[in-house]
Amino acid sequence: MILIQDYIKCYENILGPEVCERIIKEENYDFKRATIHGGITSSARKCYAQFVDKKFDSILYESFGKILKLYREEFVNFSTGLTCEDTGYQHLWYKGMEEGEYKEHTDHFDLQPRTLSCSLILNDDYDGGDFSFFNGEHIIPKKTGDAVVFPSNFCFPHSVTPVTSGDRHSVVTWFH
Repeated sequence: MILIQDYIKCYENILGPEVCERIIKEENYDFKRATIHGGITSSARKCYAQFVDKKFDSILYESFGKILKLYREEFVNFSTGLTCEDTGYQHLWYKGMEEGEYKEHTDHFDLQPRTLSCSLILNDDYDGGDFSFFNGEHIIPKKTGDAVVFPSNFCFPHSVTPVTSGDRHSVVTWFH
């Protein structure tokens, strides 16, 4: 029997640690406070976002393509339709000194109809900041270079718990 959490996948070693570190240390970033639902600033989301520098596009395109392929192979009934695009690659930065977090939410809404959510973990040298599903019933272990993938719809409420020390970095995209 398939359980709903079986559709939440963690794929290991999608990005090497040296690439993860280069993305984190990129100097051309201009992080802004992350928003929700098309531009609203909210205390529910305490982190910063910046699109990843274009020089990383090809490696991220390849990496997210690999993730999509693995997910499709495992779930043969999963489909994004005739056209499949990602939304670009956002670097998210959750600052420990601000207890960065994102309260429970889903990723699909009317202005952003998303099918599949993907998050690449860029580092694991922080405390807290757990990727959590279903009010903390399902926690994803953090490991540099791994990817967390799941359907974006209302059945997959998730959060990032407050970071208590260090800083949490990830790259996210959504397929539609």
